[in-house]
Amino acid sequence: MAGAGRRVRDGTRWGDDDVRRDAAREGDDLRQTRSIVGVDLGGTKMAVGLVDGEGTICDLAVSPAVTTSTEACLAEIERRLDRAVADYGQIDAIGVGTASMVDFRGGRIVLSTNLPLRDVKLRDLLATRYGVPVAVDNDANVACLAEHRYGAGRGTSEMVMLTLGTGIGGGIITGGRLYRGASGAAGELGHMVIDFDGPRCQGACPNSGCLEVYASGRAMGRAALEAARARPDSGLGRALAAGEEVRGPLLSRLALAGDPVAVEVLDGIGQKLGVGIANIVNIFNPEIVVVGGGAAEAADILLGAARRVVAARALRPQRDEVRIEPAQHGNEAGLLGAAALAMVELFPEQSPAGERST
Repeated sequence: MAGAGRRVRDGTRWGDDDVRRDAAREGDDLRQTRSIVGVDLGGTKMAVGLVDGEGTICDLAVSPAVTTSTEACLAEIERRLDRAVADYGQIDAIGVGTASMVDFRGGRIVLSTNLPLRDVKLRDLLATRYGVPVAVDNDANVACLAEHRYGAGRGTSEMVMLTLGTGIGGGIITGGRLYRGASGAAGELGHMVIDFDGPRCQGACPNSGCLEVYASGRAMGRAALEAARARPDSGLGRALAAGEEVRGPLLSRLALAGDPVAVEVLDGIGQKLGVGIANIVNIFNPEIVVVGGGAAEAADILLGAARRVVAARALRPQRDEVRIEPAQHGNEAGLLGAAALAMVELFPEQSPAGERST
């Protein structure tokens, strides 16, 4: 693409494993001065697309992630970007959000649980291949950027985001900037301890009683299964007896349908989430706490319970000023945030003052 005059073409299929769609009206001009390609590199899927200056995904391709080897994974990233560059023409930058531990300053993927990437200098590899600047960060930070720039946190200068997935990720905006800490590892909000004697945390975390144990997507599934076994007469119990997979999505659906046991379970998870958010409110005094991931489907129940706990436990004046809201961009946050990352970090002159990271 060569600037704002290029028009978005209609959607076509790129192959049996791809879905490509047009997200702008035919004939609309792109509303940006830079051509940014975003890459959302997850453990199960990869999305590559063009995002305009208003946060509209103008073109998108989604395909399964390749996890067989480092070489195969990198080759697939390059193949998708080759196709994007061929379709869009000249691009100005690439932003990448990945489900990995990232050395942001070095543009290096340190370690990834679900991808075969360890000590990979992805920024340098892509910048050399495509001749454009590249920014790379972890998925929680880019999701936070997406919500701050284009979503629920738009217009705020102090924001914290929690993403409820398999674990709990976090992102912190302070003074309008993404905060990364001394070594770039800040934002592990899911690993705040809310119960000293609680269950052992997940994965490599050495702690017990972390928020992640009580309010992550995995925790929702575990709580739903325990309730199904304890209450066979409930909707969860009947689903288990019928051979259905009893996990977080089923819990949310049944709670929204009014099943009393599902509502009770989800409300309890929301209260634990509220304890964690109360800590965040006391420490950071944000204008807004945005909750994404597993909160989306049943936000009224989950966040309603969290708000009650925050109102009871957080300090004044913070508790009276903060808003607790669901994220607006769902599965698209990774791609939007990757593009926002490139704009904020690589072209700060075109971003609102103070948006760069600290």
